[in-house]
Amino acid sequence: MSEAGSIEDWTEKYRPTSMSQMEGNDSQLRMIAQWLDRWASGKIPDKRGLLLVGPPGVGKTTLAKAVAKERGWSIIELNASEERNAAAIRKAATRGSQHISLSAFSAGGETGEKTVILLDEVDHLSGGFAQVSEDKIDKILSPEEEEKSTIKGDSGGKAELLNLLKKTEQPVILTCNDAMRLWSSGRQWRRNRDRVMRLAENIQFKRVGKVHMRRIANRVLDGEELSMDPGAVEALIENNPGDLRALVRDLQAAAAIGGEHIALEDVKALAEVAERDSQIDVFRALREVYAANSGLKANQLLMNSDKDPDEMLAWFVWNNQSVFNTKELGEISQAMVLADRALATKFTNRAYRSWYWGSSLSSQAAVSGKREDPSADPFLTYPNFLRRGGEAWRTSGVVASLAEQSGASKAAVREDLWPNLLAVHDEKLGGDPEDFSLAMHLGLSGEDHLSLHGIPKSRREAKKILAAFDESLPDDEWEEIPQPIQQIQEAKTESTKEEEDESTQFSLDSF
Repeated sequence: MSEAGSIEDWTEKYRPTSMSQMEGNDSQLRMIAQWLDRWASGKIPDKRGLLLVGPPGVGKTTLAKAVAKERGWSIIELNASEERNAAAIRKAATRGSQHISLSAFSAGGETGEKTVILLDEVDHLSGGFAQVSEDKIDKILSPEEEEKSTIKGDSGGKAELLNLLKKTEQPVILTCNDAMRLWSSGRQWRRNRDRVMRLAENIQFKRVGKVHMRRIANRVLDGEELSMDPGAVEALIENNPGDLRALVRDLQAAAAIGGEHIALEDVKALAEVAERDSQIDVFRALREVYAANSGLKANQLLMNSDKDPDEMLAWFVWNNQSVFNTKELGEISQAMVLADRALATKFTNRAYRSWYWGSSLSSQAAVSGKREDPSADPFLTYPNFLRRGGEAWRTSGVVASLAEQSGASKAAVREDLWPNLLAVHDEKLGGDPEDFSLAMHLGLSGEDHLSLHGIPKSRREAKKILAAFDESLPDDEWEEIPQPIQQIQEAKTESTKEEEDESTQFSLDSF
């Protein structure tokens, strides 16, 4: 019997090594088995890749590794912690996918022997689907130039995924927690999705049910020769949204407390000190929040979702319009404003609790409102305003300028700064195309100013605005006009430090 307090990781010890050991998602597993059988027979499927989409902890990565082990296939794995730009993927995966596996070579080239190419968490690849030039990739991959030439970040990684899926002679499995993050939130997201879906089967993994979690729990308990009160098992499962990895971790933690027999009191003690590691799909989280009868439950659901409070606030603002009538929207609007205010303070001081209040207020506002039709499931959609402003002619120049001045990556500017700038410059929200103050403070050009307002340079009004912009410039050199963003931030930091001595921490008192 293994010691209950063993430091061995049970999630690895009891990781399934075959598809028959997988729990839940039965129909998805059958589809995957059929796809693998085509590869094993020597026939290349029409779609050479699998895109496994689903929340963390449901077995996506485990499945890929179990398939390789069960069939005796080799595996090439790139995960989110490794470099995954165009050159790195080409070197580690694309080249290897075009040759027979090492095991097949040693066995005389039998067609059934394959190499599984596993790219884990592809939604964590930053940037778009823009390609890196072949000359640059070739230089990086050549032994003479490898140390001299580099590609920053994940540049070209998504484009190389498409190249891999087109050329591979071996099965490719991609795992993904959030498909929308992979497609990107710009206007091209549908096109990006379709390009991938033409080359890969999309398999949606779901959270497993209680019956599957009981089987896993009993399997682990038997393996460790431990006993557990039936009520303790149910309590452990009740607090789990369907994350098998988290379940095994909880079992190991409970065993460390209870020893050879785990009682209900041990699980309760664990609940008092444990923090749920699982995440809940955003659509499911919203539905459960709207259906919740208590603010406490709504807040717990939101804190376990796979979106941060900033994004969830945007989702609530968008979907509240279809869930509540005008009167109810008016009554909860003040709480939504306070939630937004709470989240804003994290940029100006050390108000870490603002993260909590940003979540709590928006979720409890959704619970307090009376829905127009409580008996019907709310119709939830992706917030369209999160996709706006992604046109290449608007973003290419201004995003590069902002990234250079702020010292941030282009991806960070697109995701964090760009949406806020678009909102400030939206004419429906009071933005004035003839007000150049913000553009000048940010060190932007007249063309960048037009981009923020969504005005193409070909329009007649654009020439008038550019002329006015030029007239507003001081006589000195352009480089001396704006104060760089970094200097502005340093100045704000100095003033913020002085204010922090007087306690700027966001709290209930500020309401």
